[in-house]
Amino acid sequence: MRFSKRPPVDTQALEDASGVVLHARDLNAQGRQGMIFGPLDMDLAPRQLAVIHGPAGAGKSALLLALSGRFRRTRGTLIIDGIDAMAEPYRAIHRTSVARIADYVVPEDRLTLNESLAERCHLDAVNLKTAESRVRQIEEIVGFRIDRSCEFEQLEAIERAVTSLALAMLRETKVVVIDDADVMVPHNQQRLLFEMFSKLTELDDSTIIAATVDDDMAPPGSLDVELPAHNRAHAVKDIHGNKDVDGNSRDPEAPEVTQIPLEGEEENTEPEVDTKTDSAPDEETEYNTPTENAHTDDCPRR
Repeated sequence: MRFSKRPPVDTQALEDASGVVLHARDLNAQGRQGMIFGPLDMDLAPRQLAVIHGPAGAGKSALLLALSGRFRRTRGTLIIDGIDAMAEPYRAIHRTSVARIADYVVPEDRLTLNESLAERCHLDAVNLKTAESRVRQIEEIVGFRIDRSCEFEQLEAIERAVTSLALAMLRETKVVVIDDADVMVPHNQQRLLFEMFSKLTELDDSTIIAATVDDDMAPPGSLDVELPAHNRAHAVKDIHGNKDVDGNSRDPEAPEVTQIPLEGEEENTEPEVDTKTDSAPDEETEYNTPTENAHTDDCPRR
């Protein structure tokens, strides 16, 4: 059995995180071959959408697991809904939910939506009556209803993404993460996809963090996080300028964290992150195993 000493609660970070759902500073993870992602800083307010994008192998899935409190290699400061996720990871996990992460968490293709609903209720210890009430709220928010006798694999790509989020939100949660959110979604539907994601944050005044291939359809007010490609020099296409706030050249390999301005606001062209990251391929995923449902297997808490 492996024991690890938890750091004390960072009271200063808790103060700094006042008013936001997620507060991260110098968040990073390293593996045997080097940096997996980060370091990066980010703050997400209630009802805010974050879009993480970058090439395959950039660490998007690992970062999603970290932001939901489920990646053991994570270092830095992470406050989730007023809880220090480094000092109290299992308390923080109860405030987060995973809709889809690579092959680790994904709805079963051959299950009907009713069966998927029952499965998620079992995994998240949610009463079926409570889940039905949440589903009705979600349907009202997104403005459509899907036939629950359909199997998951029969749904369109945009429906699969929204349904995955809905299943993850059957219990109250403050941070929801979804991987490959726009995969197979036609480009002309991606704006609608992000609009529905934004609407879903209204349910619990939560934040939704989506890993995507593209970010050009992200709505105004979203947080844009661009991860660099590993093992390629100058891999990040710098679309926000290549100077820091002091006018110095930035490290082209550093993650880009950009606030997409609200409509009518002037876009901030200065990047918020100016920290060099080492290049390395993704490591095998490690995650914190929660205790909420007393799982003894190695499946990550959804």
